[in-house]
Amino acid sequence: MASAVVPSNVKQPVRITFFMKKKNNLSHEEFHKYWSEEHSKIFLSVPIVRRNIIRYSQFHSDNSIDLTKFGVGMVGYDGGATMWANNLDELLAVFIDQDYLRTVVPDEEKFFNRTEVVAMFGWDEDKWENVNAS
Repeated sequence: MASAVVPSNVKQPVRITFFMKKKNNLSHEEFHKYWSEEHSKIFLSVPIVRRNIIRYSQFHSDNSIDLTKFGVGMVGYDGGATMWANNLDELLAVFIDQDYLRTVVPDEEKFFNRTEVVAMFGWDEDKWENVNAS
C-alpha cells in the first residue's frame, strides 16, 4: 500500500476529508437529508468500515451564508466527509474493499458527483481546546 510522510512524532490517527458537490437534480435539503440519514447507515454497514475507521464525521455546508464581508469566499462544496484511521494503510484498505465498492460506491452515485470529489489527507495538530466552554 501507499506510505505517507507522517512525522514520527505524530502519535495520533491520520485523517482524510473528502469534499463533495451534490447532484444537480437534488435540492440542498434533499442532499443533506439523504447523506445524513440514509448514506451513513449504508457506509457504516460495511464490516471493514467498522474495523478500520475509528471516527467518521459529516460536515454539512450552509451555502446560504455570505462570508465575503469577512474577506473570505465559500469553497463551493456542499459537504465534507472526514474519516480517521490508525494509519494510511488501514484507511486505504477501506476504499479497495469489495464490500465497500459493491455497497457504498453505488449509493454515493445517487447523491453526489464522484468525479468532482477532492480530498485532503493528513493529521491534526491540536493547539488549544477550551475545556471550560459550555
